[in-house]
Amino acid sequence: MRFGKNLTLSILALAFFVFHPVSARGEFSLGAKYAGDYLSGQSNARLLALGGTGVAFATGPAALLANPSRLATLSSRSLSLMHADRFSSAVKVDHADWVSTRQDGTALGLGIVRQGVDDILLSETLRDPNLPLGPDNLPQVTGNSSAAEYAFLLGYSKPSLYGFQAGASAKLLYKHLADNHAFGLGVDVGAARRWGPLLLGVQLRDALSTLLVWDTGLKETIVPTLRVGASLDLPLDRLQARAMPVVEVAARTESWGNSDFFAFKAGFEYTIRNVVSARIGLDENRLTYGAGLNLRPFVLDYAFIGHEELGATHRISLQISWGSRK
Repeated sequence: MRFGKNLTLSILALAFFVFHPVSARGEFSLGAKYAGDYLSGQSNARLLALGGTGVAFATGPAALLANPSRLATLSSRSLSLMHADRFSSAVKVDHADWVSTRQDGTALGLGIVRQGVDDILLSETLRDPNLPLGPDNLPQVTGNSSAAEYAFLLGYSKPSLYGFQAGASAKLLYKHLADNHAFGLGVDVGAARRWGPLLLGVQLRDALSTLLVWDTGLKETIVPTLRVGASLDLPLDRLQARAMPVVEVAARTESWGNSDFFAFKAGFEYTIRNVVSARIGLDENRLTYGAGLNLRPFVLDYAFIGHEELGATHRISLQISWGSRK
């Protein structure tokens, strides 16, 4: 009981720090466009290879970001680890997610996300401050720094709530850039329902708008994104295989009134004997590719995402599941 009381007090203290005004003249940025970009992707290479979809088929640890209503697995414990080199290794991304499923189908998930850029060069003045910037008068490097973004996730799901699976995940955000840092709190909610081979899913990410407060007094909000998707599980018995097409649409309120308000994603997965999978997807206007190997209790997935200007992104994830529901 004492631990629970202390935990409650800690959460209230953190909430007060995050939402209390840092300074009377602090700036406020509503719908900061890229403030939550590092959480807009997925935590599993399978989902990324399928165009970044997942709201209608992700399960277990992958569902912590994709759709918390789908956290439950057939095993009592599942652990997923993912590493990614984005944009020709300039950006490093790491995910770790763990899910515990009970016999009644309820599930609890914990996760951590880190995205970072190291060795950022810092400069203050030009070689000759009296002359304009040019090839012979470049900024002078005074040192280097780094930038990192973290998210700590706690999710819960419950089956058969009025015929739907339902779930939610709370997230604590932390960012640092050079000598400045920010904290934030947010919540995602999701639901899913199956009709035979058809599975529909919906997620409202940053459902209450996520507030970030910087030590400079700047306050940023990450406004909600609605994601709706469908997947179709098609057994191909004669070929000892399965096929799964998936589609997903996201409505980003931060882009209200702009051409990128809606984002369309799609993917197709072909699995042979529930062991080897080949995947292709479309993430808006970018093609994605990937493959998977299921050697129970281990599952290994790989995804490749190309980018003409910023270079390719490679992601690999490993999941292990064990135990029976208790």
